[in-house]
Order: sequence, then structure tokens, then C-alpha cells
Amino acid sequence: MTTPPPPEILIAIRGVAKRFDLGKAVVHALREVTLDIYRGEYLSVMGPSGSGKSTLFNMIGALDHPSSGSVIIGGVTLTDLTSRQLAHFRSHYIGYVFQSYNLLPAYDAITNVALPLLFSGIAPADATARAVKMLERVGLGHRLTHRPDELSGGQQQRVAIARALVAEPVIILADEPTANLDLHTGEEIIQLLRSLCDEL
Repeated sequence: MTTPPPPEILIAIRGVAKRFDLGKAVVHALREVTLDIYRGEYLSVMGPSGSGKSTLFNMIGALDHPSSGSVIIGGVTLTDLTSRQLAHFRSHYIGYVFQSYNLLPAYDAITNVALPLLFSGIAPADATARAVKMLERVGLGHRLTHRPDELSGGQQQRVAIARALVAEPVIILADEPTANLDLHTGEEIIQLLRSLCDEL
């Protein structure tokens, strides 16, 4: 019988620490974190407020630099990249879902989802077609032209998830994506993220 190959490590966190200097006080948000995350893995990081979850999110998402240690994604050490290279890496490699949705209120769902593609140079017609397809995938095919204020919290979060997925990133990072939702809607969003992970 053939032995299957070992799973591929997609994210390697090695001895990551993050310190914040607050006058005479030093806050240690992360202390020597080492973690492997595998391609295709669905992982939840849980802990009380102030335990460093969002700081770790920012390290993996290339939104902040560690005070020490390294974050390696797909063989690329993030601290070796310039600011411009990091911006390119984030836009092509990582999709973000935030608890506050971060949708543009003046634009409908299609435009909110299409914007990352337009910013990366995709033709408007192609960006729109991909946005529609992704919104249908997250169950919002009947809300394509609705603005955020015309959508429920759960629907807004689905738009945010579609926006995170539309550029087909390798990694989806969701920072407390159910914090502003009721229990039932939050469970629906978690199930959606799990099912999308299984499909990708």
C-alpha cells in the first residue's frame, strides 16, 4: 500500500513575539508562538479578550510585523518583503473577513465584492461577473443590487465573505466574524465558512 504524502505546511509561525511599549510599561501580546497550519485546514483560535488573537491574526495577515520570530507563508518569509511586496502579497494571497464587515455603504453588493478585482486591474465586466458568481455562491443571488443598509447583519457578512473569496486567495482570515451577529446567524456564518473551506 502506498503511503500518502504528508500534508503541506502552508503557514509556519516560528517563535513569534509581539511587544508594545506603553511608556514605562511593556505589554507582551504574543510570547514565542510556534505553530504550523496546513493547506486545506480549517482552524479556530479561541481565547479571552486580550489574549493576543487579533495580534496573531495581524501577524499571519501581514498587517503587522512581529517584534521577533518569523511568519512564513508558502515558503515566503514575510519580514523579508518590502512594503510594496507585502501589499502585493496581501492582495493576491490573503482574503480578510472582519467582524465589522467593512463594506462601503454607498455601493451595492456587486460593487463591494468586485472592488478588490478592479483595484488589481481586472476588467470591469469580468470583475462584475466574478462578483455575481461569488455572491450566488454565498447565497445572495437575490440581493445583488442591495446596499449594506438594505441587508441584515448576516447578509452583510456574507457579502464580506464573498469579497474575501472573489480574488481566489490561498488563505482566508476571519477575525471574530460572528461577533456582531445573533447566535443563529452566527452559526450559519460559521457553517458557511466550513463548507467553503471544504470546497476550496
